[in-house]
Order: sequence, then C-alpha cells, then structure tokens
Amino acid sequence: MTGEAQAQTEGAVGDVGHVAVDDAAAEPLSLFPIESTPPADPAADRTVTFLHTADWQLGMTRHFLSGEAQHTYAAAREDAVSRIGRVAASTGAEFVVVCGDVFDDPRVSTRTIRRTLDALGDYPVPVYLLPGNHDPLDATSVYSSAEFTRACPDNVVVLDTAGAVRVRDGVTLIAAPWTTKRPLHDLVTEQIRALAPSDDIRVVVGHGGLDSLTPDDDPSILSTAAIDAAVADQLVDYVALGDRHSVTSVGGSGRVWYSGAPEVTAFDHVETDPGHVLEVTLTRGAQSSVDVTRHRVGQWAFRTIREDVDSAADVERLATLLGRIDDKPRTVVQLGLTGTVTVAEHVALGDVIDEFGDRFAALTVWERHHDLTVVADPADVDVLDLQGYAADTAGDLVERAASADPEEAAAARSALALLHRLAGAGR
Repeated sequence: MTGEAQAQTEGAVGDVGHVAVDDAAAEPLSLFPIESTPPADPAADRTVTFLHTADWQLGMTRHFLSGEAQHTYAAAREDAVSRIGRVAASTGAEFVVVCGDVFDDPRVSTRTIRRTLDALGDYPVPVYLLPGNHDPLDATSVYSSAEFTRACPDNVVVLDTAGAVRVRDGVTLIAAPWTTKRPLHDLVTEQIRALAPSDDIRVVVGHGGLDSLTPDDDPSILSTAAIDAAVADQLVDYVALGDRHSVTSVGGSGRVWYSGAPEVTAFDHVETDPGHVLEVTLTRGAQSSVDVTRHRVGQWAFRTIREDVDSAADVERLATLLGRIDDKPRTVVQLGLTGTVTVAEHVALGDVIDEFGDRFAALTVWERHHDLTVVADPADVDVLDLQGYAADTAGDLVERAASADPEEAAAARSALALLHRLAGAGR
C-alpha cells in the first residue's frame, strides 16, 4: 500500500447508508475536445449496479499475531472474499471490480492463489482484477504464473491492458493497471485524458494515492483535479479506486471513492473505516445519478488504546475497559500507557495484561507511545507483611530501586515485582 492516511464513516451489514447524487444539470468543463461517439436516445436512461472493492492483499500476515490467531486472521481474509460474492448475489450486481492489490506479494503461496480463484469461480457474476502496487504486472507477476493461469475460472478477467474494456452494451471499464511497483507517471490521468465523449456508462478502475489526500512528490500520485474534471465533463461516471484501506468518498460529486480493504489491516488510529464492499448503482440519461451503499464484510478489529495509568484505580479502570470489548478472539489491542505506578501497581497491571493477552487475539504494547515509570515505595513492602530477613531484604531492594544506576534500579524493581508475585501466590 502506498498511502496510509485514512478517512471517515462506518457501516454495518447490508444497506447501512448511501450517497445519492443527481448531476443531470452538471455543467461540462469541455476540457477534452475529442471526437464524440453518436448519441443515444437521451430519454432512455441506462443503469448498472456493480460492486467496488480493493486491497484484499491475500497472503498478508501481521507480526503481532502468532500461532492460532495468525491462522484465524488469514482464514477471515479468505472468508471476506466469499462474503463479497454473496453480497454480489444478494444485491443483483452485474459484476465486481477489485481495484488493485488482490494479492499481498507476487510470491504468494500456490495455496492462496488456488483457494482465491476457487472462491471467485463461485461468484455469480464476472470479476475484474486490477494489478496494483503489491501485485503489479512485472516479470514476477502472480497473474502470469502457471498456478494462476491454470486455475483461473472463466468469470475472472485480469485487467492487464490499460484502456477501455467493454462489460456489456452501454457499460465500459477504463482500466489503469500497474505494470511496475514504481510507475513514473499518473496512470489514471493518462487514461482519462485519452477519452472521447460517449453515451456509455464508464467506470474508471484505478489504484494509488490522490494528491488531495496524500500530497507527495511521487510521480505516480493521482491528480484529483484531472479526475474531477473528467467527472464534471461526464467523460466518466464513477472512479473506483484502491490503495487507501478505509472507505473514503473524495470530493463533492459522490462519484470518486476508495472502497477500503474488506478486512482490517492496521490499527484504528491509521485505518478508521475498513471492512466494507461498496455497492454502486449508476444511472445515465435524462436523470443521471449515483448511489453508493456500504456493506460490512469484515470481522476483525485492531484497536488502539491510549490511557494514563497513575494508580491502582487506573489499573482497574483499564481492566474494565478491556473487559467491555466485544468479540475478543477476533480483536487485537495495542496499548499505549503513560504515567507513574508503584511496583505493586505494576504487578497488578502485568496481571491484567497477561489475562487479556489470553482472551484477545493479541494484546501488544505500542512502544512509541508507551511511557510508564515504575517507582518503588515503602508501602510496596508494608503490604506484604514480611518478617525478619525477608523484610530487611525487601527494604534494601526499595533503596536500590532508587539508585542512580539504571541497571541496578531496574534489577531491584524486578526483584520487588517477583517478591510481590510470590507473596501473592502464597496467600
């Protein structure tokens, strides 16, 4: 993925919400003085419904998942592909476009390739796959591998050639596939600038970051101005994009969208709205319109929790917060804790982390935003009710925990923590 800043909104299964835009009176900008195709009957509205998805990145693993959780997450990503097929059937979509990064890497396993193509073969409609930056059409392309070509079902079409692809009479895709991981120009603008006016419903299928969302000097960044002009000039009816993993509507036309990834790939401070597929209905004619509905297909959640922890009450509050999170086996939590705690409080916090580490798919510490200071307090020893040599040793550890030598202080705090655990276990 090339652009990771994410965007707004959230939905649920089915017809959660939609954006409808009536642009029959849109004023053409006439930026493309190219020969027109013969006009169709202006009174005859043309309509198409399709699904827009992207960034499946099948074969992806997450470093913070291990063992059973990693397998469960991989299975959920595969299941999302099948769920999209069921959405296609239930909505009456005519086809599905996957706007780049179907696979996470050209070296994806043959098992992933074959299982993906089996799932796509079960779709009731054609599926158009666009190569993106993770799976470009280069010398190592997964799409030219023997495993892919042998297993590819008849309803799957790889958009391996830039330009127009006729879906049916009156409906055309404008494809902008990646042929390298580092294109030297804006692939989408290159295609739309070559278009002549047409009465076909046109859907651009592209991949990459937009300059209005992720300003960059990368030459492959897409031009928002060029896309908006093509939409306003009615050269294209919808721009289906991949690369951002959150659902994002760009501009005010309602016709330029990122579908987001169908299953979460990053924590929610980065991805604000993954886990959807978009149902798009376009009408062209006397009353041109666009209607976009989000359908929830994702099952997992990656949560970021940042909390101040300065007391035993704060530790209990964190435990309560973690306990209230639903669907723990499919949730990953990343903790960024700041504050100052005693050794006893740190032991209690460790117990909370151990407990919920077992209950969640994973519970990790966000190192860059985790700044927890542990201090030794005589009260840490008093609560243990130690006698004789043990009490003297504990008192010595409290003094050493305040040492100017960081290694000695850390070792003393660790010893005190162990003492607390042993004393607690013996009660």
